[in-house]
Amino acid sequence: MPLPNLDLASLSVEERLRLIEQVWASIEQSATNGDPEAMQVLSTWSSLDGVTLAELEHEADEAERDPASTIRWETLLAELKQKYG
Repeated sequence: MPLPNLDLASLSVEERLRLIEQVWASIEQSATNGDPEAMQVLSTWSSLDGVTLAELEHEADEAERDPASTIRWETLLAELKQKYG
């Protein structure tokens, strides 16, 4: 299913955070309704410790402040495959 074309940059940070909360709540609801993919996502995220979550939040904040400091997922994946097979 194609995602709606949202101009996320036009939203305030507070609006984007509310959107994240709504999406996360919908994943939780799907897991409650027995969706195995949603259940797996919740299991994965709930197993992360506070230090790891804090680092992920820090990295996301840094990427938002300085998008040029990031690399595309495809580039990272290719580098990991090259390095680790």
